[in-house]
Amino acid sequence: MMPHPVADDDKKGVSRRELLTFWRRPLDEAVKGMNKAVQSATTSSVATPTLAKQAPLRPPGMMHELMLRNTCMRCGKCIEICPAEAISPLGPEWGRLAETPAIDARKQPCVLCEGLQCTHVCPSGALIPVYTPGDVVMGTAVVDESRCLPYGGLACDQCLKACPIPGALVADAQGRPSVVEDLCVGCGLCEQHCPTEPTSIRVRPRN
Repeated sequence: MMPHPVADDDKKGVSRRELLTFWRRPLDEAVKGMNKAVQSATTSSVATPTLAKQAPLRPPGMMHELMLRNTCMRCGKCIEICPAEAISPLGPEWGRLAETPAIDARKQPCVLCEGLQCTHVCPSGALIPVYTPGDVVMGTAVVDESRCLPYGGLACDQCLKACPIPGALVADAQGRPSVVEDLCVGCGLCEQHCPTEPTSIRVRPRN
């Protein structure tokens, strides 16, 4: 009997999604140091207190916030190729992060386009190629139960309908949504479609 072929990811001992989800695991001291550096960048004299609370939502294919900041050439190729026009450069208020690509999911989320085009045009390696939507790890959606309509006894399933990844958003018997972190890719489609203002579900970006 011929042996079954071994997938490339199996040969390497780690899948692409595992590679992109290392940030969800407890961080070692080196990575903690990277996060402190990013926080310092976003809390510089030109950054606003609101921006300092959360890192920006990045396009698919980002390995780590500090790696993107130091590697991105600010060339705009990912911005130009995005079919949904979801990617835009950060403004000067972001200090050293200015001109790097980001997504405002409430305005226009990532649509997980065919081919995940932005990840294949990056010339610097700030975004690494991603081939399937299930391998995208932009962040994780978080439900604000105090604001979410079904948690208050009202009917709403907009986030569930908008989610493009089967099983990433699930509802209990009362229709209350919850996020399955291992499946959520952080595209932000749920955030855009939420009818409450402010939104009851939003993406917590990678950091």
